[in-house]
Amino acid sequence: MGVLQFFVNCFSFILYALAVVGMFKVFEKMNIEGWKSIIPFYNDYLYAGKTWDQKYIIYFWCAFILSRIVALIAGVGGFIGFLFGLVSFAFLVLFIVARARFCYWKAKAFGYDVGFAIGLFFLPFVCEIILGFGDAQYQGNVFTESGSQY
Repeated sequence: MGVLQFFVNCFSFILYALAVVGMFKVFEKMNIEGWKSIIPFYNDYLYAGKTWDQKYIIYFWCAFILSRIVALIAGVGGFIGFLFGLVSFAFLVLFIVARARFCYWKAKAFGYDVGFAIGLFFLPFVCEIILGFGDAQYQGNVFTESGSQY
């Protein structure tokens, strides 16, 4: 089992590295220093500042972290564990919805629509490279220009 986990972790790291390479170029297109794309969490925070709203990214990551913590507590079992499991699931759904919104506004900031946002959600390592090395140009923060409330 340990060997399999090692290969899964290596594969995950390679996919993350591909996403960061694409994000490096995307950051340069948005006039952010490319090296800042290497730092996890901070890269999403900066990305959101140019495409969505930074406070939502903080909520987004807090929901994820809380879902993991509450899931650990849910492991006690019984009725209390079941309730904590439901709370963990609710936080996870909130995280997924927020991540989907973030991908949507990233796509809109580069002139793409929902199809590309779905690609950013499921295959960020491919779509970030397309954004970074492709012909897409940063069009500004479409979220703030649209007057959207969420």
